[in-house]
Amino acid sequence: MIKYLDYWSYLSLSLAKLFFFSWLTATAFDFSFFLINLATILLLTSWALAVSYPIRRWILYVSLFLHSTLLVSDVWYYRYFEDLLSVALLSDIGQMGDVGGGFLTLIRPIDAFFFIDLIIYGLILRYMKRHPVRERKRHGRRLAVVGFTLGFLLFTIPLTLSYQRGEKWIADDPISNMREYYHLGFWGYHAMDVARGVERAMGWDEGLTDEERSQIQALSYQELSAPSPDTNVIVLQLESFQTSVIDQQINGQELTPNLNRLRRDMLYFPNVYHQTHEGRTSDAEFIVNTSLYPVKSGSVYTRFPGNQFSALSQSLNEAGYDTAAMHSFRKDFWNRDDFYDNIGFNHFFSDKDYPDQGIIGMALNDQDFLNTSIGFMEELNEPFYAFLVALTSHTPYDIPEDEKRLDLSEIDDPLLENYYHTVHFVDAAVGQFIERLKEEGLWDETLLVMYGDHDSGLTAPGEEMATIEGVDSTVDAFQLDRAVPLFIKPSGLTTGEVIEASGGQIDIAPTILDLLGISPAYMLGDSLLNDTPNLTVFRTGAFRYEDHYYEPDLTKRSGSGTCYSVETEKPVAFDRCAPYIDRAASQLRLSDTIIEKDALSQMNP
Repeated sequence: MIKYLDYWSYLSLSLAKLFFFSWLTATAFDFSFFLINLATILLLTSWALAVSYPIRRWILYVSLFLHSTLLVSDVWYYRYFEDLLSVALLSDIGQMGDVGGGFLTLIRPIDAFFFIDLIIYGLILRYMKRHPVRERKRHGRRLAVVGFTLGFLLFTIPLTLSYQRGEKWIADDPISNMREYYHLGFWGYHAMDVARGVERAMGWDEGLTDEERSQIQALSYQELSAPSPDTNVIVLQLESFQTSVIDQQINGQELTPNLNRLRRDMLYFPNVYHQTHEGRTSDAEFIVNTSLYPVKSGSVYTRFPGNQFSALSQSLNEAGYDTAAMHSFRKDFWNRDDFYDNIGFNHFFSDKDYPDQGIIGMALNDQDFLNTSIGFMEELNEPFYAFLVALTSHTPYDIPEDEKRLDLSEIDDPLLENYYHTVHFVDAAVGQFIERLKEEGLWDETLLVMYGDHDSGLTAPGEEMATIEGVDSTVDAFQLDRAVPLFIKPSGLTTGEVIEASGGQIDIAPTILDLLGISPAYMLGDSLLNDTPNLTVFRTGAFRYEDHYYEPDLTKRSGSGTCYSVETEKPVAFDRCAPYIDRAASQLRLSDTIIEKDALSQMNP
């Protein structure tokens, strides 16, 4: 019988599970990735070869179980966020119970196969018990040294080459967890993540470098010009609202008849994209109010709630506005109470302030939420800034049968069917909201902004929504997954207009301030109403700039990827995107510096 069969079997099963993980998540698994994972497993476990078999078998068995548990957890997380778990998410554990219904949709029967290796390994151990082989301690120690040395070389040589090439992901702070995963392997990524978590917990490396200070100073504070005193500002965030539902018809029925009509009365931006990451709804709120990017792991709301930001609410507060946030769920959900207070909201109306009847899904239905919120607005001093977060169309899209007003019999996926029903319900709520604003005299002289916070989570290629939308290219998939509607009605606007300029949620606050005559400070976005094209960056380093969409290849060295024409949906010459790749990554790193190092608190006034 083969000596050390238990260890070779352990090695084979571990690598097989990683291949299974890649297959389930549709992530790359090439030969270099195989080698880096082999290296990390050898580094972590080859020492067990120096241990006697009766102890080693239990070490390896427990290791297989822990490996499977972490892998299946990463699968569930990846299905929703297209990213991996991080120790930074420990601060978000308290939020999971309230959105648990949505996460349950991510669990599939096939996931149980991650644990089938425990049965296989148990049978191998049983076989070894019946056919014992004598092991020499000296031989085991030699194998342990050889295994560790081989693992060390396989792991360090490619990293050394990357560092010598000056690749930013290894030389500086990485902008993407997935790039680290592809270049460090499964265990390498998680080990690096834990190391960074310890570094953050110990407060190391929080000082600004001269270069960072100079970059931030370039965004520095400017004197506020006096806004029009009769211009109120209302910003409404719509849950899981995609651009694809605007003007969409199913069985001859409009999903969003009210929003479709509003294009005649408001500025409509069909090429604006959500830039959220793992924080999803809280990310959208953060991006819109601060014009910074989300962090690569977790949510700013829970990780950095007390850090200093130059937020829209603070700018308007300083300009004499009364500011209020309105959200009909628990005040402490996603740490909103602390964060809203920190960024300058004078008032926060939450579940205790709203009726406790008429709940749909997580909270009060949007029709009653918006109607009640207008009453709160009337109590504010003018001019006011009201920031509203709607919730009815939140996954898993629960809605009472008597509120399903559409014939969606041709939809096969019940989750997608309910999504469309909730979208239709929210659209009706928006229509009623607009009519009430007009009745109360809050329409004409109000700057109103409405936008979608993120996608539905139902956009994956091959799924029913993608089939309905005719997704057959990378650009189609990008548009379906990232495009969210943006409606803006400046004070006094009489006729609507469709504005084709592309941009992101990071540009919304600068656009609002532009319309009010206020200069933004420490914001990375730009107004959507000027003549300068906006660079719209996503957390992976992907971006859209004018007609071009760049998708990085995270499995290869930094700067590798494909440049597409949005109009033709075809790949184009790489040099059309190349000038903006470093600029996009630099924006993400600058945002991370401002957030994670609490940089604005270190800047001279």
